[in-house]
Amino acid sequence: MNDYIIHQSEYIKNNIQDIITHTHSAHQTFEKMYPGTDSTWSYARYNIFSLAGPSGVFYKVFKELQSVITQQLGTDTELWMQCWVNYMTYEELDRLDWHGHAFDYHGYISIDPKNTYTDFKDYAIENTAGQIYFGPGYRSHKVVAHDKYEGTRITLGFDVVSTNNNGFVKNIHLPWDNLSFIPL
Repeated sequence: MNDYIIHQSEYIKNNIQDIITHTHSAHQTFEKMYPGTDSTWSYARYNIFSLAGPSGVFYKVFKELQSVITQQLGTDTELWMQCWVNYMTYEELDRLDWHGHAFDYHGYISIDPKNTYTDFKDYAIENTAGQIYFGPGYRSHKVVAHDKYEGTRITLGFDVVSTNNNGFVKNIHLPWDNLSFIPL
């Protein structure tokens, strides 16, 4: 039995061009706010859902993601989420080499994943537009392109943490300098 899920979002799949357009706009705003900074590795500086607000399409993506996560984890605990945009050309894809996430849960939403898969060492996920992957944090993974692609690969990465059982969260001193977490 898998300890992760893959959810295919009909909303994202059916509205992909609008979502791509809104993501490009949000990324342009990010570049104005943080010139010369990578939106992936600056995940602690922003949350894509705040940056893209008040986009109606991002609101619907957020509500669906919220539903997917709470269906898996329930609503009896305080959940917080950070979410950022992975926005990379083929030449930049090596930025997503082997890495992990030090939070309870990790996932990503494939917006325009190109012809890529995510390798988790013990299994691999073929990335398709509208797909939401959600699983345990702390799991090493990397993104691999099947072949060279044109344009920009777009996914939304996210981490979810429960304030009830996460030692990392219990040991931080508030206020924290991470601006990306929002209540789920």
